[in-house]
Amino acid sequence: MEYCTRLLYKDKMHPEIYNSNISMDEKLFFQNQLDKFGGDFDKLLEDIEKYAALSHVEDYETASKIRDYRIEIKAPLDN
Repeated sequence: MEYCTRLLYKDKMHPEIYNSNISMDEKLFFQNQLDKFGGDFDKLLEDIEKYAALSHVEDYETASKIRDYRIEIKAPLDN
């Protein structure tokens, strides 16, 4: 995607999504999902974590990474 097109999305996406190294299509998908959760990034991560741990998905490694990341980003708020 061209640089000028990426700039159009810079202020419209959550920084964690925009700065990730996934494709722009995936970024748009995740931003759309985030919008469905009212912009609550933790709720989006929780939903992805639950999906990854479903018995028909069984992506437990991803689920545990998301769980650990959610704990990590909540830790500074708890202090």
